[in-house]
Amino acid sequence: MGRKVTNNQFIRKFPFKKEMPKEDIELLADKYMTEQGDIHFMGMHNDISEVTSHEAPPFPRRDLILKPDHSEWSQSRITAVDKIRSKAVEKRVRLYEHFQDFDPLRKGFCTASQVKTVFTILNLAKDIGRVDFEQLIPMYTCDDGLFCYKDFCADVDREFCVPNLERDPLAQTNMPDASSTMAARRNKVQLTHDRLAQWNLLQVKITSKIKKSRINLLPAFKDMDKTNNGHISVNQFYRVMIANGFPSFSEEEVVLLFNIYCDIGNHLDYNYVDFMKSIDVPDEEVEIAMAQLQAPYQGENPAQYFDARGKVIRMSEDRLLC
Repeated sequence: MGRKVTNNQFIRKFPFKKEMPKEDIELLADKYMTEQGDIHFMGMHNDISEVTSHEAPPFPRRDLILKPDHSEWSQSRITAVDKIRSKAVEKRVRLYEHFQDFDPLRKGFCTASQVKTVFTILNLAKDIGRVDFEQLIPMYTCDDGLFCYKDFCADVDREFCVPNLERDPLAQTNMPDASSTMAARRNKVQLTHDRLAQWNLLQVKITSKIKKSRINLLPAFKDMDKTNNGHISVNQFYRVMIANGFPSFSEEEVVLLFNIYCDIGNHLDYNYVDFMKSIDVPDEEVEIAMAQLQAPYQGENPAQYFDARGKVIRMSEDRLLC
């Protein structure tokens, strides 16, 4: 019968000679020795297989454990309609026509899934979370369960147009400005009065240091901002401050700075533009010069009363008749 070897072959081919002493190997040989004096190695293999797990080893993984954030953000205080209105103004998108694609009878109603599809088409779905969507749907849902997109679009389009404007020709309307989109573009941490008072003291200390030493931090911040979006990481901000001679901030001061100027809904992106406007306020002449430098080009207006030699331009007969 196969699957047997001699005693010498078993001891010579045993794979764990370095891990086990010779006495233990001989003890194993005695346990699986047959009546003919051979070693039944297959019996030892079967005994070991009974206690050995045949399952595949677990796949290595690293679970994401998020640190709990107890901060209260500014966007948590605005409604879903205000957030969508701000995003619609910012991206200059029209909602009504896309909703009509799902409403061939033009009744002004659609399903909730079609609302989500419209937001995805307009690239608004990533800006509207699950909580906002669940808050929005009941606001415009009728008794039959359909979403009244006509009323929803009317509320959103208030920033674009004024209803029945043709009935009042002398009415003046205001164009959307930066404040119309601020609710969607900025998401700051809501601080208490005590924390704001602490920030005022820290701001005075930083401003005094900049005025006394005449430190220009803006070029250093721009070197870190490769994408030129006005934000850098918190580590880059800390490196710039240390490199320009500012003392090491305490942990409480660092957290306070990040809570003030991390304004896009996380604690990682620091708005150095607003930081510079608050601690290094430019003079009035500098602001005027910067406004003139960034203004669009305006050509030279010709004189209306004098020619190039300084003589009065005679008025034409047509203008005299008018």
